[in-house]
Amino acid sequence: MHQRARSPHHSKAVIGLALACLFWGLSFPVSKALTMLYLKAMPEESSWFATGLQGALRFLVAGFVMVMFSWPELRSLKSHELWQGTWLGVFGGTGMILQIDGLAYTPASTSSFLTQTYCILVPIYHAIVARRLPRPIQLVATAGVIAGIMILSKVDWKQIRIGRGELETLLSTFFFTGQILVLDARRFFQNRTKVVSSVMFLMTGLAFAAVAILANHDFASYKLALRISGQFSLIGILVLFCTLGSFNLMNRCQKYIPSSEAALIYTLEPVSTSLFATFLPALLARLVGIDYYNEPVTLTLLLGGGLILSANLFMQVWGNTPVAHAGETPAPAETHKGN
Repeated sequence: MHQRARSPHHSKAVIGLALACLFWGLSFPVSKALTMLYLKAMPEESSWFATGLQGALRFLVAGFVMVMFSWPELRSLKSHELWQGTWLGVFGGTGMILQIDGLAYTPASTSSFLTQTYCILVPIYHAIVARRLPRPIQLVATAGVIAGIMILSKVDWKQIRIGRGELETLLSTFFFTGQILVLDARRFFQNRTKVVSSVMFLMTGLAFAAVAILANHDFASYKLALRISGQFSLIGILVLFCTLGSFNLMNRCQKYIPSSEAALIYTLEPVSTSLFATFLPALLARLVGIDYYNEPVTLTLLLGGGLILSANLFMQVWGNTPVAHAGETPAPAETHKGN
């Protein structure tokens, strides 16, 4: 089949998504530190409350910041921008909530491995809906990514069973797949990123707020949470880098990359997480006064991370897509204003 030239924005978009994965990797140790800080200060509350509270603060603050900077554009909010932001918030928020609850019932290594299922689900979707089978080069890259994730996650096959945790984690990947496909939709290509992100953050924040309200055991915990001074630096990192930075990059850049290829790039996230886990926990522990320890640099990190990076590099060098996607239809110049 004749191969099409890649979008002129493709290289910058790949760098943008890789940077988003770096920020998401940062979010895991920071979020864990914040959860530990909340549970230390409020031992009567559950991890669900701590997760819902920090998620609500993270996304609602980010949403209000986006509203402030995009207010002129929001006054001309279009229905397709509202729909895209809403769907991104619903898919992303529900996926994160299911993933977190599933983690309570399954080993972290199993959860990490199963979460990456979307790199398989996206090409399956295209094979069924668009009747477009994955190309051999894509199959090779996907196999390399899966092998790298298996090594990186240290999956114990004896611990994998179809229980509540595994089912919820797998279900979360369907919502993450939906998030990727919403960004791939051609009808949303000309949407303004700042407007879409504003809606997405507010919707996601409301979803986490609902979790915090439902999981709360004592209303006094909300007042107590406000007096935890060490939390604000962690929330600041989550809002600035892991939300405003990462998701704006995702919403802006993914439209220029085929969704199957983007799904492979997103597997760089566990590599980033593992790298940050080797030095950041001890720094955070000293910052907020908790017991949180670094993870050692291991051969599995080097081998697994190397395989994932190599598979993505292989896809970028030799895997230019032979089919049209949204990013090959450039938007008119004026639609990029305010992005």
